Amino acid sequence: MVDKDRVATYYLNAREFVKQNNPKAARAYVLAILNCALETYQNATKILIKVKTQAFLDTWIAVSRELYDKGVTDFVLKCFGLPVKQKQQLPATERVTPKHTKPLPRQKNFGEMPTEEIDITGLIEESAKTQGWCAEQFDNCKSAVVEITASDSQQNSNGTGFIISSKGYLLTNDHIVYDEETHRYFPKIKMFCVEGKTVKLDVLFSDKKSDVALCCFDPKEAGEFAVIKRIPDYSKVLQGADCLVIGNAFGMGLAPFTGVVRFTKDNDGNLVYTAPSNPGDSGGPVLNRQGECIGINKSKTLTVNNVSADGYVNATPMDKIEELLYKWCDVNGIVL
Repeated sequence: MVDKDRVATYYLNAREFVKQNNPKAARAYVLAILNCALETYQNATKILIKVKTQAFLDTWIAVSRELYDKGVTDFVLKCFGLPVKQKQQLPATERVTPKHTKPLPRQKNFGEMPTEEIDITGLIEESAKTQGWCAEQFDNCKSAVVEITASDSQQNSNGTGFIISSKGYLLTNDHIVYDEETHRYFPKIKMFCVEGKTVKLDVLFSDKKSDVALCCFDPKEAGEFAVIKRIPDYSKVLQGADCLVIGNAFGMGLAPFTGVVRFTKDNDGNLVYTAPSNPGDSGGPVLNRQGECIGINKSKTLTVNNVSADGYVNATPMDKIEELLYKWCDVNGIVL
C-alpha cells in the first residue's frame, strides 16, 4: 500500500536535487517514486487505474533514463514543473546525496505542487483502498486450495492441496497421502473445500523423492472452485522475490503466510524460502505476487551442521513439478 506522504517526500526531494543540477541524487528519488507507482499498478483492480498508472510509469521511466543518460535536461525540468531557463550548475564538491540530506518537510496537499507535474493523487487514493498484494492474492486463490485429511483405522494425516485443473486434478505432497508404517496409501482421503463440501480424493501418481502426488476428484461434487495458475517459466523466479503460501497449519483452516525466496535451487534441488511454516501447511502452493504457483510447500529445515536453523522452508520447485506432470500425463493420455 502506497503512503501518499511518502511519495510526496520523494517527489519534493527529487525536485530539489533537480534544481541543484544533481541528476544522480534526483534519480534515486525518482526510482523510489517508480517503485511506489509499480506497487499501485500491481494492486489496482480497475482497468482505468492500471491505464493511468502505466502512463505515469512511462513518463517517469523516461525521466529516470534522461537523468541517467543526459543529466538535468529541459525535459526533466518540465516534468518537475521547473522553468527551463533556471538551471543551476553546482560544483561537484557541493553536491549532496540522499544519505547526507535530511528529508524535506512533507507536503500533504498535492494541489500545491506545480501545475506542470503529473497528478498522481488518484493513483495513491486507489492504492490506499487495498490491503496489500498478499490479502488480495489469498482472496483470489483460496477457493483453489483445500484442506486434506488421510486416514485408516489406526492413524490419520492432515495437510493442504491445491487444484490445478477444472477437470478435477489436484497437487499435494506424497507424505500426506502415504502411510509410511503400512507402506501403502491411506484408504480414506478427503478434501474440504472453501464452500464446506467434503469430496473424496484418489491418488493417481506420486513421486516420493520430490514429495509430489497428483490426485483427482469429481468436480461436480466440489461446487464452485478456482484453479491455481502455474508459473510458465520457473527460471524467472529470483532470489529475494516475495512469496505467499496458503496452508492448513494444525488443521485449523486455510490461512496465508509470507516470506522471500532464499534459493531458487539449493544443493538438493529445493526451492528454499523464509516462512513460519507449521505441520499441516505441507502440500500448500507457494505463490508469487501474480498468484502463480512456483512450488509446493513440503518441509522445514530445523538444523544445519548441528546448529538450529530459522526460516529455512523447502518446496518442490515448479520446473520439477512440470517435469513430473508431463511424464504422468503423456504416458497415461491425460489432459489437464
